[in-house]
Amino acid sequence: MTLASSFLIPHHIVARDVGAETVILNLDSGIYFGLDPVGARFWQLIAEGKTLAEIRDEMLEEYEVTPAQLENDLLELVNELLAKNLVTERAKYVES
Repeated sequence: MTLASSFLIPHHIVARDVGAETVILNLDSGIYFGLDPVGARFWQLIAEGKTLAEIRDEMLEEYEVTPAQLENDLLELVNELLAKNLVTERAKYVES
């Protein structure tokens, strides 16, 4: 995975805004995953098909954070989403 990577949200994943947070449900496993407002913004940008670099650049304009800290946080969150099968890296996605 690189900053040029983008991600797809599989069909069995649904997300809903609940207040300022986003709740993600894996319909296959029944497991919920919650995102705070910053994580919810990241999810929204993933859903728009943006690359990690585009997401970083956009979020740098929206939040007061250093580029290094934001990049680290984004990589940590995307790795967690990948581990929980909530997103798939676009380059690795194969239509079935």
